[in-house]
Amino acid sequence: MTETADQDLRTDLEDVYGRYEELRSGVDELQRSLATMQVSAESPDGAVSATVDADGRLIDLRLNQQACREWNVETLARTIVETVQKASAGKTRHIEQLVTNHRQPDDGA
Repeated sequence: MTETADQDLRTDLEDVYGRYEELRSGVDELQRSLATMQVSAESPDGAVSATVDADGRLIDLRLNQQACREWNVETLARTIVETVQKASAGKTRHIEQLVTNHRQPDDGA
């Protein structure tokens, strides 16, 4: 190989390695975002608030005391379930957005 060809190959390898490092860094950032993700939702009247993590597990539930006293058990249970489902759907949208942002190439690429 000529010296120019060696230099071209070295430059190409450096470019590939640089792109690999950028991708690796992006994956690490995506994993950190997922690990710490929390998504909350409220019932339409604000009486119930639910927070889920990236796995969709309920990690916080807040109930308005007035709703607890005045609503019947079925209404309260249905509102809790609907609010948790709303938070979980928000979690799914948030994950999709994170992945979409991760897949988009940088402006400099």
